[in-house]
Amino acid sequence: MAETERSNLVWLSRIMALLSAIGMVLAPLGDAAAFLWPGTRGGLDLNVDHMNGLLSDAVPLQYRLGALAFSLTEVALVVWALWSLRKLFLCYARGEVFAPTSLNLLNHVAVALFASVVVTFAMQVPISLILSIGLGKPQISLDFGSNDAVTLFTAGVVLVIARVMNEAGRIAEENAKFV
Repeated sequence: MAETERSNLVWLSRIMALLSAIGMVLAPLGDAAAFLWPGTRGGLDLNVDHMNGLLSDAVPLQYRLGALAFSLTEVALVVWALWSLRKLFLCYARGEVFAPTSLNLLNHVAVALFASVVVTFAMQVPISLILSIGLGKPQISLDFGSNDAVTLFTAGVVLVIARVMNEAGRIAEENAKFV
C-alpha cells in the first residue's frame, strides 16, 4: 500500500472511529429524549415512533418510561454495532485490515445490525401496548418499513464482505508460508 493511501486510511479510520463513538452517545440520548419530550422534537425526526403516533405528550410519563425501557433494548444493539465499528476503525488505523480481530469485529457489526432489526420489530409489541394503555386504548402495533429492509440488506452485505475478507486473509497467510 502506498504511503499516501496508508495515511488516508489512517486518517479516515480515525475520523470514522470518532464518529462511531459520538453515535454511541447520541443514540441512547436521542431515544431517551424522544420518549421523555415527545412533543418537543424541534423538527428532528428521531425515528423511534413506529407506533403510528402513539408516542406523544398525552401519554403519562410513567408509561413513556416503561416504553423507553423496551426501546433501549433496540438501542443497545445499535450501540454494540457502533462500538464494534469504532474498534474496527481503530484496527484499520493501526494497519490491521485482515487481522482476525478486525474480521471478528466486522462480523459483530453485521450480527448487531441484523439483531437490531429483529429486536426493533419484536419490541414494537410491548412499546405500543404500554403507550396505548397510557392513552386508555390498549392496542398492539407492528410495523416493518423500508428502513428496516435497508438495514437487513446492509447487515447481509457486511456479513458477506466479512466472510470474503476472512477468506482473503486465510489465502494470503497460506501463500506467505510457501514463499
